Amino acid sequence: MVDIGREIFWNVKDTGAQWISYALMIITFIILIVGLKKRYAMWKIGKPSPINFTKRLGERIGYFIANGIFHKSILREAFPGWMHFFIFWGFLILSIGTGLVALQADFTDLLFGVKFLKGDFYLIFSFLLDLAGLMAIVGVLMAMWRRYVTKPARLDNKPDDGIVLLWILVVLVTGFLAEGARIAHSMPGYERWSFVGWFTALLFSGMEKGSIEITHKVFWYVHMVISFGLIAYIVYSRLLHIITSSLNMMFRGVEDNPRGAIEPIADFENAEEFGVNSIENFTWRQIFDLDACTRCGRCQDLCPAYASEKPLSPKQFIQDLKGEWEKAAKGVKNEEGIIDTVIQEETLWSCTACLACQVNCPVSIPTFDKNIEMRRYLTLTLSKTTSETRLLFKNLQQKTDPYGMGKRQRTEWIEGLDVKNVAEQEVEYLYWVGCVASLDDRNRKVAKAFTTLLNKAGVSFGILGQDEACCGDPARRCGNEDLYLGIAQGNVELLNEIGIKKIITTCPHCYHTLKNEYPQVGGNFEVYHQGEFIWKLMKEGKLALNPAIEGTITYHDPCYLGRVNRIFDEPRGLVEKVAKGPFVEMGRNHDRSFCCGGGGGRIWMEEHHKRINHLRIDEAIAIPAGTVVTACPYCLIMMEDAIKDKEKVETMKAMDLSELLVKGL
Repeated sequence: MVDIGREIFWNVKDTGAQWISYALMIITFIILIVGLKKRYAMWKIGKPSPINFTKRLGERIGYFIANGIFHKSILREAFPGWMHFFIFWGFLILSIGTGLVALQADFTDLLFGVKFLKGDFYLIFSFLLDLAGLMAIVGVLMAMWRRYVTKPARLDNKPDDGIVLLWILVVLVTGFLAEGARIAHSMPGYERWSFVGWFTALLFSGMEKGSIEITHKVFWYVHMVISFGLIAYIVYSRLLHIITSSLNMMFRGVEDNPRGAIEPIADFENAEEFGVNSIENFTWRQIFDLDACTRCGRCQDLCPAYASEKPLSPKQFIQDLKGEWEKAAKGVKNEEGIIDTVIQEETLWSCTACLACQVNCPVSIPTFDKNIEMRRYLTLTLSKTTSETRLLFKNLQQKTDPYGMGKRQRTEWIEGLDVKNVAEQEVEYLYWVGCVASLDDRNRKVAKAFTTLLNKAGVSFGILGQDEACCGDPARRCGNEDLYLGIAQGNVELLNEIGIKKIITTCPHCYHTLKNEYPQVGGNFEVYHQGEFIWKLMKEGKLALNPAIEGTITYHDPCYLGRVNRIFDEPRGLVEKVAKGPFVEMGRNHDRSFCCGGGGGRIWMEEHHKRINHLRIDEAIAIPAGTVVTACPYCLIMMEDAIKDKEKVETMKAMDLSELLVKGL
């Protein structure tokens, strides 16, 4: 009976291969550790990070397993996703296989004479390792094809990219050639399970055994040396992302703050300057983000600013900061600061804070957290901002609203409606109307529609009336933390004094601020957006909705409702309840939805390039949709403006969710 298995170090044992491999392994790991130590010192040039790395560790590990190991986030795009999947899993399985070989050769066989790589286990082992190697080769070839043949615009090629791909390919090919030569020496039938090695063995079928042995030794040593060389090269090449990207997913997988919540300025009262204008003033955690970036460009593809030809690419933004960090780590001091030397002011103000870059980044790198620090520096330290934001701040300071219209006009929309004032009558819910729904003529119709729905459902609610002020979102996202804190603390004090516990709002920006950012200043409330609240009323049987809207309907996800706060299904469910015609999704939806262009303070600024809302409405026109539904006052304004600009008023209309639902009562 033939013994199924193979001799480890076959044909090379007489050359001291085992001891040479030990020596190379030690040298490799010394090089690797030295490189990591230097990199760690580079990360630590930043300020201490407030993140608690042990908090919700189980969830963090779960996030990493789902997205790092099983590629959930990477597989959102098929070709690059499977490309990376093949390379990653190919090498992971090969590494496990190499570890098992070492375990037998250096431990079980050496100390106890026990060999477990034999019989059926050896056959399965051989098959899986050949399959893994083949997967990795396919993945590398896919990467080469994509990077050097199809060349998507978001990829920029550096010499290191080609070196790494070619190096990996040579490691894999020499491994199969060494295996093929070993099999060709005697061609045992069971080695057919090593199907790639068996095929490769045919290349040596006409050679004499002595020649095969020499060939095998050459390929074996070449494979060993370049494999250890590749491991040593990890810290000095783009392969470092194996470590940094994995750790980044572990750190960022479950945020210490809710998604999209801006980190407050530490010790605001005693700070000598605010925000960031030097790379060293970012936290080491933010610097680590820069090093984790793989330059894949997915963020750039999804960025509304980049798509509308503004001077912002999230990928380039991160890479520019990374370049500045690498200079600083070498002792090169930027005396002028990074604003206007590395990152231009116009670039900073181009961002809509939609978080498409962060949420869709396969390794969880945020961009806006770095942008907001530089906006803070401009606004608070230099008192240097745009003419539009100066007017915005003035209006908020003097009139407590972005329009500068004042308190008296906040309640004009309630004429003829049965609406209570929470300061005068006890109610269960506060309807936080928000500045836009209170003061913008178009959005006042939304406030009226939502009030109608609440009254129809018998909800006990009221408003603050003229006591309501802006939630502070525009000020904060434009970098004016001082103004935001004054507004937020005043609002929290008022709400706590009245005894408000539950809040409903039609504005995702108010919703996010009240729910996720007010806890930073002592405001802990149960907050609902209209989409989830009306869905709740319907499920409880307090509100009946009937099909009423003719024609094709589509739904635009507001960034701060959908992507930031993960409310996707409820608004869609409500739209489908009142739709008589078909409901059709736009090309970009849910997490990948395209911004309307109004977030990050942009709705208060002039548009100087292509209009983001035009790009978005083009998707609705392509359906073609007769009704574009949204659930955000900013989005409603932007969608209506785009419909007018595109001269589609006769065939298309924009509606807020509440307006739509009232028609279904």
